[in-house]
Amino acid sequence: MEKFRVVFIITGLAAMVVLHVALIVWVIFRARPAVAERAGDGGGGEVDADGLSAQEVAQLPCRELSKEADGGECAVCLDALRAGDPCTALPRCGHVFHADCVASWLRKSRRCPVCRADVVEPCRVDTTGAATVEVVTEDRLAARMQ
Repeated sequence: MEKFRVVFIITGLAAMVVLHVALIVWVIFRARPAVAERAGDGGGGEVDADGLSAQEVAQLPCRELSKEADGGECAVCLDALRAGDPCTALPRCGHVFHADCVASWLRKSRRCPVCRADVVEPCRVDTTGAATVEVVTEDRLAARMQ
């Protein structure tokens, strides 16, 4: 009888070890996509499929915030927008952010951090097959930044 107790305890401990190892392996493999997503592009010039390229980010208008502007808060860094800060107004929604903050955000996501609208209008193809692109004038952006 004593022999069965020892065998039962050893078998139970072995089963627990195997179960814990399997659980740890499962957690590691399940967490990998989240780690890769948080890592972003790693500065290697490659862009995540969901973000904008460096060229697209550089094409966004960047201006210093005027003294008459009400300022507000950058939704990315949560710091105040002050007169003289280099700021970027997103073309489709007009939300204003620090230029560096929104640039790092847009390398990971194509959407505005505030309203989740697409920053750049994707090309649409009409029935004739011609591509159409929305044109936003700089006057509209300048009016929102002042």
